Amino acid sequence: MLLFVTQLIILNKGEHLASILGDYDWIITIIIVIIVLATILLLMKEGVDATKITVTGALVVSIIYLVFMDWGAGFIDNLEYEVVPHNFLEALAKTVNVEAIVIIFSVSIIVAITKGAGFFDFISLSMVKLTKGDPKKLIVSLGALTFFVSMFFDNLSAIILLGSLTVVICKQLEINPKPFVLFVGINTIIGGLPTPVSSLPNIIFYNLYAGEGMNFIRFMAYMLPIAIIFFGLATGFFFLIYRKEIFKEVPEEKKEQLGRINPWSGIENRMNIWKSVILLCILFVGFLLTSIEGNPIDVALVSLITTMIGIFLFRADLKHYLEEGVEWNIVVFFVALFVLMGVLTAAGALVPLNNILGGILGNNSILVLPSSISDIYLRSGNPTISGQILVAIVIGVIGLPITGFLNGSSAALIFSYLFKSLPAGITTGLWIGFVLSGNIGGALTPLGSITILMALEILNKEGYPMSFLQYVKKMLPLTLTFTVLSIGYSMILIAIGL
Repeated sequence: MLLFVTQLIILNKGEHLASILGDYDWIITIIIVIIVLATILLLMKEGVDATKITVTGALVVSIIYLVFMDWGAGFIDNLEYEVVPHNFLEALAKTVNVEAIVIIFSVSIIVAITKGAGFFDFISLSMVKLTKGDPKKLIVSLGALTFFVSMFFDNLSAIILLGSLTVVICKQLEINPKPFVLFVGINTIIGGLPTPVSSLPNIIFYNLYAGEGMNFIRFMAYMLPIAIIFFGLATGFFFLIYRKEIFKEVPEEKKEQLGRINPWSGIENRMNIWKSVILLCILFVGFLLTSIEGNPIDVALVSLITTMIGIFLFRADLKHYLEEGVEWNIVVFFVALFVLMGVLTAAGALVPLNNILGGILGNNSILVLPSSISDIYLRSGNPTISGQILVAIVIGVIGLPITGFLNGSSAALIFSYLFKSLPAGITTGLWIGFVLSGNIGGALTPLGSITILMALEILNKEGYPMSFLQYVKKMLPLTLTFTVLSIGYSMILIAIGL
């Protein structure tokens, strides 16, 4: 301790604090880990301002990392920066996934435009008319609509739109909204699987893997089949546990009344519905075009271009949508979260876990016991199939509680840094396992996904309260089934060399 104090005194003679504390890097790393965990735990509390907490946490760990550690070396060793900017803020900015932020920004405006046009009101009335209030048909229809919307819009927008819409429909039909709202919430997660723009884990991993042959169509080819299976299982599960509410007969008189509904009745300008369809088609086709080899346009640029087309197509006030259409709190939250997890990784907090997973993957892996964080290293051969299958199991098992309790966004960023640090040569199947873990675990608890939390808040406001433990107890069998299938799917892909 005396030696430590003596070294601090030397600072007055001009020696940099980071160089003085070099032998104590592990202490600073532990402090940063504690602050990050404290930030995440605070995010779990109800009624807190998630954006302020995350920004504060990111600011504190950034200052500590700048002052007490060799930040340049950390960016090179742990974040694999080829060139580190001389300015710390510039280096920190590189931890932010710009493509993810652009997609979130653009899609939020597209949602606001189509919502304002009455597109979703039209869809909901059409759904009620077609199902004639039959709870069985209605819950499947709502789930399918949520699945489709979540494929292209962010999950938060999907639950805000469709969760509230579901309550309105259930009130009109005089049925218990609980199973319907929960089913919509679960399907925002399931529907977020098939495309690389639908959830933060997908956006992050797609951007990491895009340079290695991954494109929009190929991503869907891997993820859509398992998502459809999940949808079928979720439907059967809800039919089983909420059979009293779902298998409820609707009087013939009510069916006839609902069959006479005119979906166009509340639409002021019918042309806006067709414009909405055109805009969504442009978005989808644009995403497909990004799969063409050699195409310089990526999904983030497609989202941005589609947003501008929407502004001109609807002759919308750009200032209005920038002020009210964009969820700026969400944008700032994700920027801060990227910085928070970037500093956590740069400080070397994930190095031990990286080495353990790398050791499992490699043929001739040698772990060298460290004298400090910076001394940890791994020499690994090419990843083996058996090693990758074992890692897929580990990631699936630990991914469920990590995502379920630390929230999906934090888990996705942790997984992404782990993924980047693993030896070269891992198969797409293992990569798919990471993506599934970063998504499905969010259904475990209301803390794991903002959509589940929003779904419960909607029910609480409507007088159908559901506690944290009640949700976990109800949904645990379904979440565990999803996890087992995710691990199995990843293992199959790895085993066949995909």
